[in-house]
Amino acid sequence: MRQAVNVGGTGRIAPTISFEVQVFRTDHWVLERICRSEQEAREFAVHILPRHDGVRIVREFNRPGGQGTVETVIFTEMRLHSRRPIAISPIEEAPVCTASQQYLGPDSRQTISRLLRQYLEEKGLTASELLHNAGEMKRVMNFEALLPNAVSRVASIQARTTGEDVRNRRDDIYARIEELRTRAERAVARRNLPYPKEAGLPATMAEVERHANGDPEETDYLAKVVLCRDLVNIRNLLGKVEWILSLGGEDGIAGTAGNHAAQYIRVLDSLVADAIINPAVVQDLLGRQPDLSTALNRLVDIVEGSYEPSEREKAPAVTAVLSRWAASGQAPETRSILLESLVRSLRSTHPLTGDPHRQRDAFQTLAARLVKPTGVFGGARVAEALTLGFFRFIEQGGGEGRRLSMDGVLSLLPTGADRLAYLIALADSPAGQAEQAAVLDRLQGTLGHPGGIQGLMPTATPLKPKMQALAAVYSGLIGSRLREADKDPLADRLDRMVADYIVQARIIEKLDDPSAPLRVRATRLVQFAAADVLASPRARRIVRDQIIGHLRQPNFDGKFIEGLNSAEEKAQALRTFYDLLNRARFT
Repeated sequence: MRQAVNVGGTGRIAPTISFEVQVFRTDHWVLERICRSEQEAREFAVHILPRHDGVRIVREFNRPGGQGTVETVIFTEMRLHSRRPIAISPIEEAPVCTASQQYLGPDSRQTISRLLRQYLEEKGLTASELLHNAGEMKRVMNFEALLPNAVSRVASIQARTTGEDVRNRRDDIYARIEELRTRAERAVARRNLPYPKEAGLPATMAEVERHANGDPEETDYLAKVVLCRDLVNIRNLLGKVEWILSLGGEDGIAGTAGNHAAQYIRVLDSLVADAIINPAVVQDLLGRQPDLSTALNRLVDIVEGSYEPSEREKAPAVTAVLSRWAASGQAPETRSILLESLVRSLRSTHPLTGDPHRQRDAFQTLAARLVKPTGVFGGARVAEALTLGFFRFIEQGGGEGRRLSMDGVLSLLPTGADRLAYLIALADSPAGQAEQAAVLDRLQGTLGHPGGIQGLMPTATPLKPKMQALAAVYSGLIGSRLREADKDPLADRLDRMVADYIVQARIIEKLDDPSAPLRVRATRLVQFAAADVLASPRARRIVRDQIIGHLRQPNFDGKFIEGLNSAEEKAQALRTFYDLLNRARFT
């Protein structure tokens, strides 16, 4: 079965015939480029062969009228070479762990995944398997000079942070590694732990919890020990993802794991995250993509849970399961790793499409999808990635380049509210902090638009979505990392703009129509006063005063239920109204 993927491919598929250049990776063929002609494919294959174990060309003929596809291998060449030396990968930061338990956390595992990427790829392992399987830990400890080099690199980085002597830092790391190895050995040797493949997840986890005597930390650890004992036998990272998610049931969510399902989902989440941190796994999950822009849009689909399989892509079935898993709200580590993959590609300067004239359009499409008045998809990290990604269109670097990129992204966003949301998110990123004065200047300029609210949101936008967008912008501004002295005047200006708009557009008069029953009028006002519709204080005060005016009139409850017949209807109407009033935070 062919797995054809390449996030950064630049070829295009011809109407009836195409030539796929595929490279051999470990045990399967992976798409590298789709070419228009056989000559182009052969030239490209010869060019890339020195960098890969093998190359082949597949001639793909699409029969007219959707009658199927005929694939023919017309060229194959394998390259004989000695095994690639395995070394540590360069890293510039590493979390400081002072206890062995901290080495099991997400930040530490991600650092291990990056540092030992070549070794993990070669062996088909993840960071969790190294940390929870004594056999694999021994192997990496005895593999040439890999571990000493890795420890020295991490100790040097951490010593610059802590001020500690590098030798002391190195000795401490070795001590913690030995503690983890001993713990992993002891966990298997002293306990008759079940096998998930045989017992199933619920029974396995119930037994694990019994062995851990109800200690949540020990339960997490032993759960990973038993799961990694099976995982090390699957030497394909995508296969690991498939198996882990299959343990959680059809939707990749361990709903059958008993009373402590949330704890076991957390364990599965961390194992999936460790497997997909490898960029090649994300490429495999995406399937065959014509260019980077399309791939990134599909990656957003996966993260937000809107992914639907496409026959053209030839993506594995597990991708749809992973999408539901990532969007469930129960898999924060998995979602974070997928977002990091998006950020890494966004901030790069790789071409988004094969057509050099469509690069800017492709970037604008991505920006418009990622930035909404309700916030930036992925928050500050994505806002910063968009800013740095715009460097592909300019020549300047440094501070000047960041400011030009900021203006470039702003020019691509359709509304003032979108621009505010982008700037607010950017303010919370390292790039935004470095250019805080520039961010502040552009926030002031956007809020100073002479058109008022109409300059932030299109006139045709319906009232509720318009007010929800403005409420989200206000809340984001209040919660941003901008200095209080800077953001308070901005928030006050937006508050005044919203309040003025409510008065000028006669919104209260339209909601509180005297010809309508009191029940309808009061309910409309309270619904409009919900926190997601009105967030700014002046605007809320206008509506609040109107509502209180109704509540204070004599016999409000009696007038509210006029026209209702049964006592049950009357009681339900009052309960619903006061519940709305409570949710609007007026009681």
